[in-house]
Amino acid sequence: MINMKRKQRGLSLIELMIATSLSLILTTGVIQIFSSSKQTSRVQDSLARLQENARFALDLLAHDIRMAGQLGCNSNASLNYATALTNHGASIFGYEHDQLPANSALVVNNANPQRDNIVADTDTIIILSASPNTIPVSSNGTVTTITAPDANTINNIDAGDPLLISDCDNADLIIAGDINDNVITTSPFSKAYRDFSQLAALNYNAYYIRENNNQKNLYRSTVNGIANVTRINSDPLLEGVENMQILYGEDINGDGSSIRYVDATTIGADMSKVSSIRIHLLLATLEDGLATEPQTYWFNGADHSATDGRLYRSFTTTIQLRNHIKA
Repeated sequence: MINMKRKQRGLSLIELMIATSLSLILTTGVIQIFSSSKQTSRVQDSLARLQENARFALDLLAHDIRMAGQLGCNSNASLNYATALTNHGASIFGYEHDQLPANSALVVNNANPQRDNIVADTDTIIILSASPNTIPVSSNGTVTTITAPDANTINNIDAGDPLLISDCDNADLIIAGDINDNVITTSPFSKAYRDFSQLAALNYNAYYIRENNNQKNLYRSTVNGIANVTRINSDPLLEGVENMQILYGEDINGDGSSIRYVDATTIGADMSKVSSIRIHLLLATLEDGLATEPQTYWFNGADHSATDGRLYRSFTTTIQLRNHIKA
């Protein structure tokens, strides 16, 4: 009788335990690799978004600041002010937190909700400039009325709007009054303006940090009217901007050879010697839990410690003033 060998069926307990252990080790390794890759991707995406946000914010601030004091065809033209604009003669206004005065461009009926919501220990800058979109006008020999080619060219101008009229030799900051068809009655200006003089809207843009839904944002408020100061448009521009510090480059000798950078309190109301502005921005990722432990970061000349798991980065740029009105 032939003795046939019995075929093995299934696994022994020891083999099963070994296979299970190897599977668990491999699975744990795969999960760790996946988790590490996902965390790396989160960090890289958040940092890339943070860099883009910083570039957007600095580019926008730099553009507006370079345009500060832009008076149309000749920024060196002799400038005259309407009575209602005498407190708004400079093209740059800088303020520390809670120091916006009662006559600043952000005031609404002697109240200032924008100021009340500005994040503590952050700075505010207000920039005055003429709109690049100009209208050819003349005053037809008068010093209180301006005539445009037709009513359509001035349909965006309302009573109370601050305006600038210039003929490249002189410029006047004025306030729009009654508007009848293509004629604007204004506050008195310094002379009669000839044909093809240019009329432009005068804008005040204020930049500051304000908290909204537990998130600090960079805001811009645009004031389109001084006499009618309730017309303030405030828009959040960018999330995750934790701090903004602004230093003003004071030309000590008047020839550009010696410049010191000081804060708004030090420079005070005298902006006549300011030739450049340095912006320090602190941005944080919107997503928490990216850092394994609270980060220590450098901002505005000092070390700071985070209190959460977000990533923080500081950015700095220096902007040369081109058309600064020296009140």
